[in-house]
Amino acid sequence: MKKIPTVLGEIEADSLGETLCHEHVINYNPSFYNAFGERWFPRKEVVERAVKLFKQTKEECNVSTVIDGTPIDLGRDIEMIKTVSEQSGVNILVSSGIYCNEETFLQGKKPEILAGFFIEECQKGIAGTNVKPAILKCATGGLGVTNVNEMLLTTMAITQKETGLPLYCHNEHDLKTPYKQLEIFEKNGVNLEKVIIGHCSDTQDIAYLMDLLKNGCYLGFDRIYASCHEQQAKIIAKLIAKGYEDKILVSHDFFAFYDFGDTDLAKQKNSGRDFTIVHKKLFPKLRELGIGEATIRKLTNDNPKELLGGE
Repeated sequence: MKKIPTVLGEIEADSLGETLCHEHVINYNPSFYNAFGERWFPRKEVVERAVKLFKQTKEECNVSTVIDGTPIDLGRDIEMIKTVSEQSGVNILVSSGIYCNEETFLQGKKPEILAGFFIEECQKGIAGTNVKPAILKCATGGLGVTNVNEMLLTTMAITQKETGLPLYCHNEHDLKTPYKQLEIFEKNGVNLEKVIIGHCSDTQDIAYLMDLLKNGCYLGFDRIYASCHEQQAKIIAKLIAKGYEDKILVSHDFFAFYDFGDTDLAKQKNSGRDFTIVHKKLFPKLRELGIGEATIRKLTNDNPKELLGGE
């Protein structure tokens, strides 16, 4: 297996250990922070909170590695992520890619031109650092696959084909957006076995999920909540019973801070969420449903290692 880039240097795929495949140190609007700085959010306090949260999941759940799924337009902050990794002792892998923006400057852009920028940072490092992404990120939002969104998906498809990196896809399952994504990816030569259809924990439609799995992709059950983990565990258990345990990834899609909605950091601290719900809530429920330890291990250990380290 190949070596995997983290923000602190390369590691062997076998060293990944327990891995949460879709989390964030922080999500924020870079334009607002550049304009208003500490008035937008207190950087030092956010770093301290992130370190505390990652230390907690390492100490209480034996998590060694976290994939940070933050694209360039949601506040990917390499220096902050490096600090959090150093101080928490958790390996953090970062993303290259873009969210489902519909901003004016994207109108008329050519995907081949945009892809060149993402390919370059995958090959040479991010923003003048030697940190390389381990995964790609794309997204389709509530507007569905618009003309701009199709251009962005094509951009990341071209990037995936060139780099071979896994491609994580934010989706709106009420709109069944993965179907159009997969169509665009296949058209552009993406290795669908490196695609993660994200936020599958948002749906209970087993037939739909199994239909997606026919493409060879992974399913990201990456919004596991304490409030609904029992139902989410039942869906995962049903897919495991159908033989898909090798294609399931689990995590929380959680952050130390985010600036959408209520940005009161004190309220966010008291939200009741953290990075331990998968191990403390979901896994015990899967055990109750008869899922064995070797299968549970696949979800946060074997499957991430195969996704990231396999050819």
